[in-house]
Amino acid sequence: MFHFSVIVPTCDRPSLLSRAVASVKSQSLPGVELIVVNDGRQITGPPAATMIETGGYRGHVVARNMAIAAARGDYIAFLDDDDYWIDGSHLARAAEQLSKASGLYHAAGLMTFDIGSPPVLFDKTADAASLAKDNTILVSTVCYPRALHASLGTFDETLTYYADWDWYLRVARAGIPIFHSAIAAAEILQHTGNMSGICARGARRQGLDALSAKHGLGNLPLKTHLSLVSENPGV
Repeated sequence: MFHFSVIVPTCDRPSLLSRAVASVKSQSLPGVELIVVNDGRQITGPPAATMIETGGYRGHVVARNMAIAAARGDYIAFLDDDDYWIDGSHLARAAEQLSKASGLYHAAGLMTFDIGSPPVLFDKTADAASLAKDNTILVSTVCYPRALHASLGTFDETLTYYADWDWYLRVARAGIPIFHSAIAAAEILQHTGNMSGICARGARRQGLDALSAKHGLGNLPLKTHLSLVSENPGV
């Protein structure tokens, strides 16, 4: 039995995918199932990985749900293909915490830039109250029991954007604890091709309005993880 199923959605970025996969294989915790979900052109999967094909360009929400359905691990962990884990004990730390109490685990991360700017630390906690205002969780650091999907469902495929934020809200509002580690687990690459990053402003606005309508959040301003660091450094 696998302890963790690590889900890596990918879309036409083979060199970045190789880096992400290498960081998964460098984890100190044994018993890791690696699931690569290809949402782009056909690729050759990395050795010892389960490969899933979405059929092409169906989006990262569908990709994650397909992987969740195939996962065999006790716990789910996510890693976007343009990010990579810098803490070789990331899964071990998550396993230690989640073995004590069930919940959703996330960690700090280093935001890096393809234009050569210095990295920026993103280190934010999250709970139901904070998540009603901002998404302070980096998806590439998230781990939680796979069994949560049996009670809460999978990612909402009607939400083109912010389906991860929707998931965190559903977890928090179900009274499930959210645990945070201040140890940076991942490098999060900021660039115009980022799977979870800078989208067309109009599409992001529509996505945020859909999330707000679903959860009764009101008229939320558009923000990014980078703007959250600038807005509340060290919070």
